[in-house]
Amino acid sequence: MTDQVLNILKFALLGLLYLFFARVLWAVWSEVRMPRRRTAPAGPQRHPAATRQAQPMPPPTAAGRKPMKGRGGRVGRLVILEPRSRRGLTFPMAGEITLGRDDKCTISITDDTFVSHLHLRIYDHEGQPMLEDLGSTNGTFHNGNKLIGAKLLHPGDRIQVGTTVIEAQ
Repeated sequence: MTDQVLNILKFALLGLLYLFFARVLWAVWSEVRMPRRRTAPAGPQRHPAATRQAQPMPPPTAAGRKPMKGRGGRVGRLVILEPRSRRGLTFPMAGEITLGRDDKCTISITDDTFVSHLHLRIYDHEGQPMLEDLGSTNGTFHNGNKLIGAKLLHPGDRIQVGTTVIEAQ
């Protein structure tokens, strides 16, 4: 083969390589930029993985408002922020709250394999809510830091268990 033919084959291979990379970038870009289309459910449905076992929130008041947040630097409720399918579920801070995959937990999350059967508990300690990991396999994160032992829970704190993010309000 002559040098001319080898140069032509080299440029053809280089061109095909650039086309391949352009196609990969286009595919990634289109996946990232395009919003997913979802169909709205026909009626109100509850997510089966987010059941409220003990002490659900009372119905809205006559003015149609949610129960009030905690006052005076105290946590009054827990609100699920993530995942989107459970966003907005609210649990009052009353008594002991447990979270896990077990159906007997106050907050039962059955569809997340990163959540242990009995993952964490929030309990009252001298008038202040305390957050405690119950020896879970994957751990509990309190404001982005892995929880070791028990910690005091303040309004605005975020708790992450698997893919679920909960805010104390």
